[in-house]
Amino acid sequence: MSTQSQNEALASRLEGVLVRGEALDLLLEEPGPLVEALRPCLHGLQHYLADEDIRAKDEKYRQMQENEMRLLIHLLRTGADPSHVERISFLSTTGD
Repeated sequence: MSTQSQNEALASRLEGVLVRGEALDLLLEEPGPLVEALRPCLHGLQHYLADEDIRAKDEKYRQMQENEMRLLIHLLRTGADPSHVERISFLSTTGD
């Protein structure tokens, strides 16, 4: 599977997490052929997974994380350099 094919497949899986509430933990635990595509964004996705309770209580935080997920999906689909993908942290940088 080519790098771009892996990135597209990962983007589709992440879209499923965002739009349809599919399980992110299963993807992170057993990425299968997506392991290389997942490597640059694994740390950020672990934050997203861990913050489910915060998103449920804090609308601004939920919106910020969902926007970060959309950006990550876009970067994967457009073949962005892995160094750009690594910058998606799902953590607030504004101090809010």
